[in-house]
Amino acid sequence: MNRTKWLLFLFGLFFCLAGYGQQSSQRYLDSLYAIAFKSAPDSSSVKAFTLVQRYYFERGQYDSTLKYALLAVPVAERLKNIKALARVYYNLGLIYTNKTDYANARHYLEEAQNLMPQLNDTLLQVNIYNSHALLSNYQSDYSTAVEYLLKAAEIINQSSSTEIKQTLPQVYGNIGHNLIAEKQYEKGIEYEKKALLIKGYPSEARYRVMLHLDIFDAYLKLENHQTAKAYLDSAIQLNAPLENLHLSSMVFSNQAYYFRYVKDYSSALQAYLEAYRLCAETGNEYMKSQMGNNIAEMYFQAGRYDEAMKYALEANDIGKRLKEYNVVTASYTTLKQLAAKKADYKKALEYATLSQQYADSVTNRETQKTVLSLEAKYQHEKREKEITELTIANTQKEMELVKRNRLLLVGGISVFAVLLVLGLLYKNSKQKQELSEREQALQQEKIRELERQQQIVSLQSMINGQEAERTRIARDLHDGLGGLFSTIKMYFSALQHDEPGLAGKELFQKSYTLVDSTAEEVRRIAHNMMPEVLMKLGLVNALKDLCASTSAGKLLTVSLEVHGMDSRLNTSTEVMLFRIVQELLNNIMKHARATEAIIQFIREGNRLSVIVEDNGRGFNTQEADAQKHAGLEAIESRVAYLNGKMSIDSQKDAGTTVMMDFLINN
Repeated sequence: MNRTKWLLFLFGLFFCLAGYGQQSSQRYLDSLYAIAFKSAPDSSSVKAFTLVQRYYFERGQYDSTLKYALLAVPVAERLKNIKALARVYYNLGLIYTNKTDYANARHYLEEAQNLMPQLNDTLLQVNIYNSHALLSNYQSDYSTAVEYLLKAAEIINQSSSTEIKQTLPQVYGNIGHNLIAEKQYEKGIEYEKKALLIKGYPSEARYRVMLHLDIFDAYLKLENHQTAKAYLDSAIQLNAPLENLHLSSMVFSNQAYYFRYVKDYSSALQAYLEAYRLCAETGNEYMKSQMGNNIAEMYFQAGRYDEAMKYALEANDIGKRLKEYNVVTASYTTLKQLAAKKADYKKALEYATLSQQYADSVTNRETQKTVLSLEAKYQHEKREKEITELTIANTQKEMELVKRNRLLLVGGISVFAVLLVLGLLYKNSKQKQELSEREQALQQEKIRELERQQQIVSLQSMINGQEAERTRIARDLHDGLGGLFSTIKMYFSALQHDEPGLAGKELFQKSYTLVDSTAEEVRRIAHNMMPEVLMKLGLVNALKDLCASTSAGKLLTVSLEVHGMDSRLNTSTEVMLFRIVQELLNNIMKHARATEAIIQFIREGNRLSVIVEDNGRGFNTQEADAQKHAGLEAIESRVAYLNGKMSIDSQKDAGTTVMMDFLINN
């Protein structure tokens, strides 16, 4: 780097780190970026981009951070600098994590991890584990987060490097954060306070704010609000000079949480709105959706229903995009309450149904067990290390005693050798036995898996054969018999024209009418076997046609409700679903003595729910399980073909409901 570039580099770094004005810092950063980008790329160019990233990252301006991080990628790739490229990938993973773009975050962190075998960079490995833990935490996978953090802690404790030891407060703080999220509050506070005792490490001010916020959260959940308020006030005071938008949004969010706890709802709403604004400015969609939910609830409680509707809909949209189903569930609950307030009970029922579908039924119990297990493992490994160190010290003392008495040494070594050989032989024999048992169990599992696969293949072949035969028969009826009957009708018309007197004869008229009715019946049978509208216009239109034709008989009125079926499924899936509904309607008409039936298709993403209800006489489901019917078995086989699940709810004289769930993969 020439003299001019070095001067700009040092001046820019001085203005950034010395805390000079925003405009001065920005001007020198832009100059630094321009030099690094326009000149021939070298290792200093990558370092320049990294410094610019650090400036914006420390202030929570993740869009600007991402801009310069992406510009560093092609420079590092052209230089073929593996170490620089690994750090660039790590930076991108961390940035995307804070922007809640989880797919890109995981991609770049894995790319960085893949380069680690080519490097000897312990500090970068610790940082990668920390970022993996942060990503898992954002996705509420706390057990995986703690697993990564314990790996990082193990590396730090084994290292003698001061730079690596300085990452320990970050690891302790993250472990505490995840333990608090798993409702292990006292244990989490213990780790957070361990981190607070350590001083003099990079980004200390920013981490101390987060540590105080975590301890505040834990004490508030323990209902010790006075202690919690003290830690919240400390976090606010420490955050004031940092100018970090992301951190400020977290501080305002926790302020709102406290105000809501003490029932100061006006102050809580203002804090939530400020946190929401900062989330929008930093692009933190995950936190923005949570703030939107809270604002919607506060506005609803205050009777400001239009504002509540606006924020609830926005939170719902973001939650669906991020697959944060707890946010979606909460927003649908608020929307349900709003619809009920407006007396729109149909909409309220729809929102209630969607809220139930998105409700998370998985408790944190298993995750807590995993975290406790990992924590116990970590503590056990530490104890094992201490025991090993003590053993080594004792061995050294024993060696000094052995030197004084070589006879005892020889005898002791001989006995130890014999015991060791016996122990190894026993251990080897036991391992062989366990290996043999595992191999046998594995073979049995493979056999069962092959049998299941064979059953699936047989089922698919049978159903595909049935559909192919239906198609062939329908084509033969339509093209063969249908054509013949059309020809016969033409001959009758010609005969009537040549012999005018025949038109008045009753036998001729009956014959002509019978031929016409038979031709129509052939067309109807061909249409039922393979509806033309299903192939041309899709499943929804075919179902509408089926409902209309069934209702036309006036014995059974069938209605169809469709939600989320805007795009077509693949042909095989549509045919299977049509056959299932067709067979269910046939069963209703044959056995149920029903007058009304409702068919519902509800699609959310790749999940499809099909519900068929009737008001017929119902039946005993246990008796039906004992006596399988051909129609019901055909339906079950087609549901199994689509890898779906089916349940039947029926009682005598109370109608029947058939519920099916499918995961649709086009």
